[in-house]
Formats: sequence, structure tokens, C-alpha cells
Amino acid sequence: MTRAPEPSSLYPDEDELARCVLGKKARQWGSVAAVLEREGLPKVDPLTGGRFWPAVKAFLDRRHGLRKDQVPASADGEEIW
Repeated sequence: MTRAPEPSSLYPDEDELARCVLGKKARQWGSVAAVLEREGLPKVDPLTGGRFWPAVKAFLDRRHGLRKDQVPASADGEEIW
């Protein structure tokens, strides 16, 4: 099984991040990132010029249900005790 690519730094530039997240579809990153930012994808940090990779990975893991240790982003219904 092949491991997912990891960026070379904590704040990769958009080109490297696109390759890590989308692989061969990296050219679509601009439009994909715009949609994902509305869902909570971390924005590009103005100081570093990149997105904080651990936060991006955590966002994607939560989005796909891989982070069960996290509190849901929104209420999932009324609690019945």
C-alpha cells in the first residue's frame, strides 16, 4: 500500500499542497480550495505564505469521518438522556 505524500514543510506553498492533496488533479486546486475554505479549510497564512499542513490534514480527516476523537462541528440533534 502506498503512503499519501507529505509536504516538505509545515507551511507548503499552494503548488506543493495541491500535489499532496489532489495528486494528478493538482491543477484543480484553486477551485477546490475555494469551496473547501467555505467548509473550514485553513486559509493561507499571510506570514508564511502557506497553509499549516497539520491543520489542513486534520480538516480533511474530519471531513471524511476519520477523526472520531473530535467534537462534531455542529449539533447532531437533541440529546436524550
